[in-house]
Amino acid sequence: MNDKIKKLINEAIIKIIEHTSSQEKIKHLQNKHNVKIHFIPKRYRIFGGILQSMNIQFGNFIEVLMTLFIKSDGRYEIISDYSGKKSNSFELSSKNEELIDKYITRCQTENININVEFPKLLEQLIVDANEQIIKFKHDIDLLFKDTMTDKIYYLECKYNDDHDTGKFVDINRKFIKTYAYLAKKLNITNSNKLIPILFFFTNKKMKGNIYIPEGSNIRRGKNFFEEFLKIKYDDVDQCLLTLSESSETIKAFKDLYDKTMSM
Repeated sequence: MNDKIKKLINEAIIKIIEHTSSQEKIKHLQNKHNVKIHFIPKRYRIFGGILQSMNIQFGNFIEVLMTLFIKSDGRYEIISDYSGKKSNSFELSSKNEELIDKYITRCQTENININVEFPKLLEQLIVDANEQIIKFKHDIDLLFKDTMTDKIYYLECKYNDDHDTGKFVDINRKFIKTYAYLAKKLNITNSNKLIPILFFFTNKKMKGNIYIPEGSNIRRGKNFFEEFLKIKYDDVDQCLLTLSESSETIKAFKDLYDKTMSM
């Protein structure tokens, strides 16, 4: 099982490296540094830019890794038309946008029972008869179906529960809006058929979520793996702790370095 985990992690690394160091992205960095006066040689600046981009995209690495874990499990199907896409064309009714905004405000200003009110909101969002549509671009982290039950799960993936207050509100608002969009797009008529999950890769819990119920719609590290996957979270965690110094990772970055220096 550990060999399988290592293989999947290495596959995720290669996907991120290939995405970050594509010809298009390298060309963009070349054009950027061609006009800069600097004492550091251009090829080193380009390599540094690629590394900086990868560091920023660590969240994308978690998305890619979780997608590979889900895909390899054998019980699920990735809904590839939407999953992992960064520019889905969203449609949201003005009525649903108003429902979501009012719910967020109530959570902030009233002492509501979100274990009761959140499921009610999901039911309301499914009954969407408003013809006035708002269109915008949005990303979807992970969308997959349980092939035995036909339940669809939408995961908003985050590495850690450490967001500041302002950003945390936006994360939860986006999470609910994405559910409303998917419910409309997938013709969901029963909220039990589409389950939204706010997923944190680590077990850390910074503070209570006042918008999303912890027990039903939030999963953290180990409890998600125990519920959905055959591989063990502790094994994955151990592999990731030594990830940066593994021979496979070092070779992947050496190859990237050699490629950049040969330009």
